[in-house]
Amino acid sequence: MNKITTIFFTAIISTGLMVASTVQADDGMKHQWRYVSIAPLGTPWVSHGQAFRDALFENTDGAIDITMYNGGQLGNEEATLRELSEGTIDIGGFSMAGISSLVPEMALATAPYLFDSYAEVDCTYDNYLIDVFSPLVEKANLKLIQWNEIGYTHMMTQSKVLTPEDANALKMRVSASPAGRSYWAALGNDGIYVPFMEMASALQTGLIQGASMQTIPYVAMGFMRLAPHFTLTRDSHDAGAILMNLDLWNSLSADHQAAITNSLQPQQNLRAGVRGMSAYLLGQAKAAGIQVYELTDEQHGAFRTAVQDMYGPMVEDMGGDAAALWPEVLAARDLCRASLTPQ
Repeated sequence: MNKITTIFFTAIISTGLMVASTVQADDGMKHQWRYVSIAPLGTPWVSHGQAFRDALFENTDGAIDITMYNGGQLGNEEATLRELSEGTIDIGGFSMAGISSLVPEMALATAPYLFDSYAEVDCTYDNYLIDVFSPLVEKANLKLIQWNEIGYTHMMTQSKVLTPEDANALKMRVSASPAGRSYWAALGNDGIYVPFMEMASALQTGLIQGASMQTIPYVAMGFMRLAPHFTLTRDSHDAGAILMNLDLWNSLSADHQAAITNSLQPQQNLRAGVRGMSAYLLGQAKAAGIQVYELTDEQHGAFRTAVQDMYGPMVEDMGGDAAALWPEVLAARDLCRASLTPQ
């Protein structure tokens, strides 16, 4: 566990690694790419990326070879996304909260209580949101390759939280995401921005007393020892995405572009892996003595009611095309909700 945490929080930015993404081989163009993520080793995200790397190497007869830099080895998401856009990093897996630092409107899909179930999440992303968000991503010189899966966020805290009032009494960390900022503001908590990779020290020093967090990093990265109360608010869902530098994508032959698409591992396998691991690690946390709180319908309703007026300020905070895209996101969700409702 300590090893995983150490790897995750180590940011190694080495100028020696910032080399061109392609080198000329005798028989044509040989590509040597760098794949980045902040995912801890031993998690489904790393396995998913490695399987894609291996399949792509095979499908291109070794013409495209990827070196994996997981665990934040090349920096945090905000920094590596900028480098990906600039072309000094080639491809990577990112959270939607991280992507919103470069493309704020992407945070629309992480709006709290947007989805009622994983079935709604999967239907909306698979059938509609690529068309909604791809043009925005491309404006940032990025290519959306595949949706990722991060999961629902909950509240990790250093004391018991069952109500919005309980959360407001604590110094809570907020992310750079406009959706996250608006959520905590709607709850009446000003929040404190702390970069993700500095959260452990912020909890240790008392700068913050809690934060929104998905189950896997909460357990696998040791946050549960620093904030031993975990309230299953299931507020915001973060899918994330695998992104590639758009200029690099456009420079590839049609065969190599097809090879990338054909080498992607099944989306549903990643979702199953992340959701299964989340359930397993939640059980491990309970067994370790962590206080895990399952909210009643009434308690969930109190949180929903507390933030019901947040969406207008959230869209305004995002700016850009958010006002035009928010109705599209809601309409896509509603189409899926209707299709999943028994007639």
